[in-house]
Amino acid sequence: MADRGSPRVGLLYRAVDRDAVMSLPDLARAADERGFDSLVLGEHTHIPVSRDSPFIGQGDLPDDYPRLLDPYIGLTWVAATTSLRIGTCVSLVAQHDPIALAKALATLDFLSGGRLTLGVGYGWNREELADHGHAFGDRREIVREYLELMRALWGQPVAEYQGTFASLRPSWSWPKPAQSSIPVLLGAAAAGDRAIEDIVAWADGWMIGGSPEWMAGRNAALTRRWLEAGRDQAGPVVYAIQQPADDDLAGQIARYRELGVAEVLIDIPTAPASQILPILDRYGAVLNPASP
Repeated sequence: MADRGSPRVGLLYRAVDRDAVMSLPDLARAADERGFDSLVLGEHTHIPVSRDSPFIGQGDLPDDYPRLLDPYIGLTWVAATTSLRIGTCVSLVAQHDPIALAKALATLDFLSGGRLTLGVGYGWNREELADHGHAFGDRREIVREYLELMRALWGQPVAEYQGTFASLRPSWSWPKPAQSSIPVLLGAAAAGDRAIEDIVAWADGWMIGGSPEWMAGRNAALTRRWLEAGRDQAGPVVYAIQQPADDDLAGQIARYRELGVAEVLIDIPTAPASQILPILDRYGAVLNPASP
C-alpha cells in the first residue's frame, strides 16, 4: 500500500441530549482548539424497547444509544462552527429514503467545502430496521443499491437508477457535493471475507477497530483483493478506530502510518467534560508538540 503520510487524528463521539455529559458544541470547539482533524458521529434513528437483537458490542446496550443526536444535523453544527472535517461512523443508510439522504449529504458536503466522509453500516438491530419497512436479510443489498442511487445523484446532471429496492426516474438534483464524490467507507466490525468483498465491490475503503497487529493482517487481505480487482493502486482508504490510550501516543500513530492508515479515530466516551478534556489534552500535546 502506498505511504499516505502521517495519519490524521480525529474523534468518534456518541453525542446525546443529556446535560451530564459533554455537549457536542463544546466537544467540537475543544477538539478544534487542540488541533484534531475531524469529528465523526454515530447513528440510530431509534431503539425499539422490545427487541431480540443482541447488542453488537460487549455487554448490555448502553443507555445513551436511544438518546443519540441526529448525526447529519449535528455535523452541520460542527462544520459551521469549526474547521474540523466531519463524518459518520456509521450512517445507517438503509433506514433512510436514499433520494432525500443524497440531497442532505450533498448539501452538507457543499456547505462544508468538501469536508464530509460517509462511514456506512448495515446495522445490527433487526427491530429498528423492521420499523423502517425492511427485512434484516436484505440490508446489505439495500445499502449497496441506495449508495449506487446516491452516487448517481451526486455525479450526474441527469440521474436515473433501477434496482430491486430503489429506483429513480431521470431526475435533476442539486447541489452536487463539493468533492468529486463523497468518500464512502464501510464500517466493518468483524472484517470478514464478506466485508472485504463488499468493500472491493463498491466502497472507497473501511472503518475498522482492533490492534495495529490484527489490523495489519486484515488490511493485507483487503489490499490484495483490492488490487486483484483492478481498483486504485493507492489502495483502500483506512480509518482505524482506537480506544483512548495513556502512553506512547506518538508511537501508536507511527504504527498506523506504517499500515497506510489515512485517519485514526479516537473513540471518546460519552462522559462529562472532566473525563474527556484530559484525553483531548494528552493527544493534543502529541499533535501539536510546539504548543504551550
